[in-house]
Amino acid sequence: MGVPPAWLATLVAALDAGRDPATVADWTGRIRDMLDRLDGRVPFRVVYEWHAQLLGPAPDDVDGPHQMVVELCRRATAGDRVGAAEWSGALRPVLGELYRAAYPYADAHAVAYANAHAYATANGYSAAETAEYAQFYADLSTGANVEACANANAIANANAIGAALASADERAYVETYPDALVRARVLAVVSRADPAGAADAGRTEFGRLGDGLADVLGRVAV
Repeated sequence: MGVPPAWLATLVAALDAGRDPATVADWTGRIRDMLDRLDGRVPFRVVYEWHAQLLGPAPDDVDGPHQMVVELCRRATAGDRVGAAEWSGALRPVLGELYRAAYPYADAHAVAYANAHAYATANGYSAAETAEYAQFYADLSTGANVEACANANAIANANAIGAALASADERAYVETYPDALVRARVLAVVSRADPAGAADAGRTEFGRLGDGLADVLGRVAV
């Protein structure tokens, strides 16, 4: 098998680990065949096409920030040079939305509520006061933590990914931890799913992303 670039090996490992085990052998075989066909020489434009899928818009998001990322990916794939600042500016709102959705809000809220409830109980609050205080504290602190986490991650990652995409630098792209971005995307999907079907939703999203990556590789001319 042709040896894949490090960024692709990182993505393949993450996507392989998360998809339905029953589909792993067929999918990895498909990736292996494509790498053999390309002799491991995967052009960086695959990264642009991949990001158009990973961060692309929902069907009803025609003019939103996601569409801006797709347009930059299209331009870069066609050979246009897109600067780091333009990449970063387009990526930041999309990544902010992604990290907000991926944040484990329910678990964090439950922990904050329990801690505040214990504090109020220990300090002689009435039952009604305890419940009110715990709810207020959990809502306030969890909401603030979501925003702080999403904003910090969006700024840092938009700058790092933007610089890597602007320079088509494979090493710089690996150092943005693209596998972590995949997991964030999956967590965002899982967070919207019914808890009973969350595991299936995660495997399905890993599978969708993996199949999308394979499709992009399949379009590369030898």
